[in-house]
Amino acid sequence: MLTLLKYSTHDCSICQRMAAFDAKVAEELGLAFVDVDMKNPLIYGRYRKILLHHYPLKQNLGLPTYLLVESPEGDFSIHGEIAGGMPEDRFQARLQELLRESASN
Repeated sequence: MLTLLKYSTHDCSICQRMAAFDAKVAEELGLAFVDVDMKNPLIYGRYRKILLHHYPLKQNLGLPTYLLVESPEGDFSIHGEIAGGMPEDRFQARLQELLRESASN
């Protein structure tokens, strides 16, 4: 099963707006969803290696950043990314596009 990891912080207003629908959209598309609060050492520490693999030194990282990942607890592979805030319909369309791309690879 693919997992959508959301890298965000609790004090990011765009992240909070996206929180109104991002987990629901992921669930509707059959994805597991993990909200990785980057200020929470336990949860961030668990998924830090994935973020740093995609964004070494966190350069050019915008919040929120969503990574579509296979096997996040093991030998993970990243299947795509969505960065920044957007309306629900655009987020859903972008996530569906990532899933189509992932299925064709």
